[in-house]
Amino acid sequence: MQPAELKDASFAKYPPQARALATKELALLRELPLALAPILLRELISYDWKMPAERRELMKQFTYLLALTPAERTSALAGFRDLKLNSDLAAMDWVNDPAGFLEKLTASLWSTHQMDHFRSLADAYSSAVNSSVPDQEPAQPRLGIVIIGAGAKQAERPLFQKLKPFGVRLTAVRPEDGVAILLAEAAQRAASSPLTASTAADFDASFRHWYIDGGACVAMPHLTQVSYAQLEQPRAQLLGRIQRAISSGGMGPEQLRTLLARMKPADIGLGAAGADDVLNRFQVTLLTEGAGTQIFATTFVQWAARECVRRAHPETLLVRYAPRQQAQTMNMMLSGASPTGTDPEGSLVDADMGAYYTWINMRRLSGADQLRFLVWFEGHREALAIGPGLPRGTASDSPLTMQQVVDLVRG
Repeated sequence: MQPAELKDASFAKYPPQARALATKELALLRELPLALAPILLRELISYDWKMPAERRELMKQFTYLLALTPAERTSALAGFRDLKLNSDLAAMDWVNDPAGFLEKLTASLWSTHQMDHFRSLADAYSSAVNSSVPDQEPAQPRLGIVIIGAGAKQAERPLFQKLKPFGVRLTAVRPEDGVAILLAEAAQRAASSPLTASTAADFDASFRHWYIDGGACVAMPHLTQVSYAQLEQPRAQLLGRIQRAISSGGMGPEQLRTLLARMKPADIGLGAAGADDVLNRFQVTLLTEGAGTQIFATTFVQWAARECVRRAHPETLLVRYAPRQQAQTMNMMLSGASPTGTDPEGSLVDADMGAYYTWINMRRLSGADQLRFLVWFEGHREALAIGPGLPRGTASDSPLTMQQVVDLVRG
């Protein structure tokens, strides 16, 4: 089937909101080249479970394409239309399985030496979309807080080496009540967050302020919370399914990847409606798409923070690392065997690098010039603060309470 043959009934298997959007924009979808339509549908088919920022990213494409005249649209998409595609691709059910189509498309493009050309077309298309529809600015300056090193007695190597050129290293922080003060700051920002016309809906507001913990979350109001400990049973169920699939002897890496990609919240003991369903599906992808997120707490937190920034564009993100388990054999870890112990010092090394990655990722969001960022060695006197007006590449040994550190970062 070609996109020109699409009908309302083509989207009968889509979730309600995705189906409504597809039928509303049916005329536009019919005009798209076969090489582009499934790419758009891959995002659209999961619209009901996307976060507000992801929905806005998808709608930017519709806004861009609809703003073009028919002649402009034909010209803008001509490169995709001119690609030489295998006839088998059109015979696929690309409407209901756009991800499967894209896997086949990728293989076809590589085998016909068109991949480089396709990438240049995709880059040009993405640039045009982003130029025509600027990213939404945050309602308040973004704040990232990363707490590292829980349980570690000392750092085996100097901390914050990647981040210190961009901020002030603090060496005399009073650690008393540090975690509670930082959590309170995140919750207060969420409670008092200004709403704009485009973010007034409860659904939108619920994913603007996040708290991710490698242990068990401390219950905090107004924050979207994700924790490694909270997902203990879903992780165990997932590992069990992986173990059974491997033991069956008839499933290779590609089949296992397909199994994981099709996993639903209910398959691992999660299930709810509305915003909770969106969060649960987010958590499922953390466990099925991340390497090691099912086993290592530090890996889980680093990947969760990365995906949160990429998909939710948070205004507040508090990330707290916890010690990961000591390494065991792969078979034992996949079996869900109880950890033999934890490795706080090794986890501190992981978390220190994870903090740097979180800062890099938050810098990619709109409003980067106003980003505030703090990383603290939990229970110790070392921290690093980054923000407008704070001198870069400097150090301070002035005694500061954690509340004073928060005030410093806030500006």
